Amino acid sequence: MRKNIAEEYLETILYLTKGGRPAKTKDIADAMGIKPPSVSEMLTKLKEEGYVEYQPYAGASLTKRGKAEAIQMERKHQVLETFLVDALGVGLEEAHDEACEMEHTVSDSTLSKMCAFLGHPRFCPDDHPITMGECCEKSEESMPLTELKEGEGGIIKIVCADKGTRDYLLSLGFLPDTALTVKKRLPSNSLLVRIKGAEIAIGGDIAEKIFVKKASA
Repeated sequence: MRKNIAEEYLETILYLTKGGRPAKTKDIADAMGIKPPSVSEMLTKLKEEGYVEYQPYAGASLTKRGKAEAIQMERKHQVLETFLVDALGVGLEEAHDEACEMEHTVSDSTLSKMCAFLGHPRFCPDDHPITMGECCEKSEESMPLTELKEGEGGIIKIVCADKGTRDYLLSLGFLPDTALTVKKRLPSNSLLVRIKGAEIAIGGDIAEKIFVKKASA
């Protein structure tokens, strides 16, 4: 069985079962552009290998092993897509197609390096959340800037906005490991922030993509 084909199936089933229902053979076939009999044959093989639970007519769902594999593939796609768009300036549609090809060959170690280079992004170009990998800064106990109260300070760890917004924030001094303080909470979840001696107002939609480690009291 070709590994990349099996991975495509697992990713598709992950997507189709996010509503909590099994993925029907026809839905998988439609999503992948494959005839239903071929889907049934592959699902039987994936079941034998322990990746899916499958009953004809009832549909397929991922086992724990299958879900872990599918989530890792989804993460690879999202990080690759983000790298292509944000770091290389590739168009979104082209980046999606390229990521579909590259996700089956990129190693976990290379992906971790890409993720670190991007600042451990939390959202892909489609604004969907990216599952955190082992390389991400879980130990830093980072939180969105919007969670800080008035008067509380923090250290910037990750700026996860789109490239244009991130470049703008970097120009204002929102750099990793830089200290800031929330001076005032404004309407619509906006914040007045003091950083590098200046007070800057930022919208809530941007502030929630700036992750900080809360300063000790």
